[in-house]
Amino acid sequence: MPDKDLIRDVFPTPSPSSTSLGFELLALDMKELTTRVRFEGRPEFCNPAGVIQGGYLVAMMDDTIGMLAGMKAGKSKLPSTVDLHTHFLRPVRKGAIEVVARLRNVGRAMLFAEAELYDSRGKEAARSSASLTLNPVLKPAK
Repeated sequence: MPDKDLIRDVFPTPSPSSTSLGFELLALDMKELTTRVRFEGRPEFCNPAGVIQGGYLVAMMDDTIGMLAGMKAGKSKLPSTVDLHTHFLRPVRKGAIEVVARLRNVGRAMLFAEAELYDSRGKEAARSSASLTLNPVLKPAK
């Protein structure tokens, strides 16, 4: 079970985008720099063919990678996705969706990550690779 207090320390409240996608943290391993997240593939995410529109799937992978990058960066830096390349392997129908993400290389200013998305049958349906920049968190102007 992931350490919810550790996560709340970095992310005190869930983002509206995470909430709208149905984000549920299943596992987080900061030693291995991996995470597993469940999302809810809702009917309103579907296109006229009855499958989830690819942009929602990309958002789920980006959200998972971003959370893991944010956990690694802590409170002093804010990760921003610079590039996200996705391969769609099969259509995804509504229902439970899981994303597994890992950080591959972490530097002072950039990090690189990968993610796989699995449909409700547990079949890999998409995969992404991403690069993120680590921006210093600035104090609000007075």
